[in-house]
Amino acid sequence: MPERYHAHPEAQLQHIPEPINKEYTLELLLSLQPDDFEALDVERLAQTPPHIVAAFLERHDVDDRRRVLRKLSEEDAMEVLADMDSEDTAETVGAMREWRALKILESMDPDDAADVVADLEEEDRERLLDKLDPETAATMRELLQYGEDTAGGIMNPEVVTIAWDATVDEAIQHIRKMAAEDEKWAHLNFNYIYVLDNGGRLEGVVSLKELILARPYQKVSDIAQTSLQGICHPNDDKEEVARALANLDLSALPVIDNDRKLLGIITYDDVIDIIQDEATEDIQKLVGAGANESILDSLSYSVSKRSPWLIVNLFTAFMAAGVVSLFKPEIEQFTLLAVFMPVIASLGGNTGSQTLAVAIRSLALGELHPGDNWQVCISEAMKGLLNGVLVGGTAAVITWLLTRETLLAGVVF
Repeated sequence: MPERYHAHPEAQLQHIPEPINKEYTLELLLSLQPDDFEALDVERLAQTPPHIVAAFLERHDVDDRRRVLRKLSEEDAMEVLADMDSEDTAETVGAMREWRALKILESMDPDDAADVVADLEEEDRERLLDKLDPETAATMRELLQYGEDTAGGIMNPEVVTIAWDATVDEAIQHIRKMAAEDEKWAHLNFNYIYVLDNGGRLEGVVSLKELILARPYQKVSDIAQTSLQGICHPNDDKEEVARALANLDLSALPVIDNDRKLLGIITYDDVIDIIQDEATEDIQKLVGAGANESILDSLSYSVSKRSPWLIVNLFTAFMAAGVVSLFKPEIEQFTLLAVFMPVIASLGGNTGSQTLAVAIRSLALGELHPGDNWQVCISEAMKGLLNGVLVGGTAAVITWLLTRETLLAGVVF
């Protein structure tokens, strides 16, 4: 990068043509060096979509993140942090001034805030929880008791509810009052209103559309849907929850305890994150990389995650070499066999990779069940055999055309 850019970062930024919407692009932000961060325009940075700022900050250390986030309000900083990896967010929040960290945590959705707090050092976690608003802290502590891979660990306890015996007009007035008294309800996105009895037990659900279209004097119990689908419990596996939400084509699922008391909801945006994380994990496990590894991770971390699988493959390669050594006389007799050995070896690996990829995808989608084991094994064996005959025959024909050696073609087959 030219020296004049570092000497005059503010002037450099001012000469960059600004788009009509005044937002920074990710390309422009990534072109900046840490010395240039002070020249970032506060208003333009605030208008930049949070996910772009988040992607930019994830490439810098915690001190540089703090320098940029100081230019944003607590609300804007919260939206950026919510789009970052939870570990990076926790590292950044832990390094902030206490009062600012508290404001950001209190403005986050409880489930997102709990994820951040869970990744903090134990000392920082307890310190912040002790100084949070008591109600907020109690909610977070409740969420923290559930595993991160469970429905309870990803649910949002902030749910719009109405009484079973209320009228439609009373329900609408209740929702308006909630929004007027607490700003968080005014910004809460919801499509469903959950109907509870006097004991807080879930009895039904009403969509926002149904509530608006109903007559004001109608009872909520008359329009509520009582045959609920996709009800979850806090210890349910999050992958099963994600699959249920996708299969039922709903935008949220309720989470209840053993007494049917409503604990929270899991929304489609939570499920999108789960699907993305699980797909990434499955793909990276397929090739022996770390499940949560990123291309931006440190050298030592990436090597430690990748090397075990490579070492295992090294031993299997030596085993294959041992098998080949058993045919040393044949190889000495037909030296051309050595030419075709890499072809044969690579095809075997490719066949296994195909089967593994399809199997992992089927497992991830819940298409395989315990009773399918033998059927799947037999099916894949037949597919491998037929593909072997097809590819082996093709290889034999090509070998014969190249060498005119019928016996060699037969060996390759």
